[in-house]
Amino acid sequence: MIPTLRRNVNTRRCRSKQPSTMRVFQFIVCLGMTGPALSTSPPVCPNEEAVTYPSFAQMGAPPTVATWKELTRLPVECHITLQNAAELTVAFASLFTHSGSIEDIAQRLGAISTTQGLRYWSVSDQDWRELVSEAHALQTDNAKSIRPDFTDQEILSGKTLFFAQNDTRSWGLNTYSLKAISSSPDHLVLESHNSSSVRLGPITLFNPDDAKSVLFIDRLENSTWRYFSLLVIQSSPLPLREKSVINRQAAFYRLLIGQMPDSDPAVAP
Repeated sequence: MIPTLRRNVNTRRCRSKQPSTMRVFQFIVCLGMTGPALSTSPPVCPNEEAVTYPSFAQMGAPPTVATWKELTRLPVECHITLQNAAELTVAFASLFTHSGSIEDIAQRLGAISTTQGLRYWSVSDQDWRELVSEAHALQTDNAKSIRPDFTDQEILSGKTLFFAQNDTRSWGLNTYSLKAISSSPDHLVLESHNSSSVRLGPITLFNPDDAKSVLFIDRLENSTWRYFSLLVIQSSPLPLREKSVINRQAAFYRLLIGQMPDSDPAVAP
């Protein structure tokens, strides 16, 4: 859900041409297979009182990734309240180089339309495939209220914004909210969640608010920045495949920091 500049996106279309029943089966296979080992230490989001977990990867290295199942509590600095045990939680932590300002990063985040054509590594297909086939900024939480992309100032304003994306593994446009919790010239915390249900035919994959995320961007010095994201999937009728969720997050992460999203190797092959 984190957009950036179109020049980094390979927009070659790769939509499934299989019948709808086969697409449902393919999504169930994608969700239901096992993934990497789970973390035994709880997540620690960036704050001044404790060391972040997972720790930040070194500059130029792939992001550090940690996953949890049935997590029941998150520290207050993570800005996500769990209603009950979360089915899956995924964290990314990394350093990246950015010579511009926080406004430049906010502009990338507001460029919702540029996520159209974003590709990710599909574990079930063992190939790079399209993740987002359609994307729009919205006036309201109505998917039909399409407007131009958000400006950097709108992203930094602290107002609740809405956008829509068509995930090629689900049906139709799904709507999400986006809000800056705090911002400064060297710092940005952004939270997001799905404001509509996410469906695949007769199956409701996620109810509203089932998928929540928070993004921390901080400048360490000069052009060195740190990236920390936490995605919480509260519940799903199908068992989630960690590798699939990780690779989707990796696509948005790579876009934001200026890497080619579909460049080898995949974060979770």
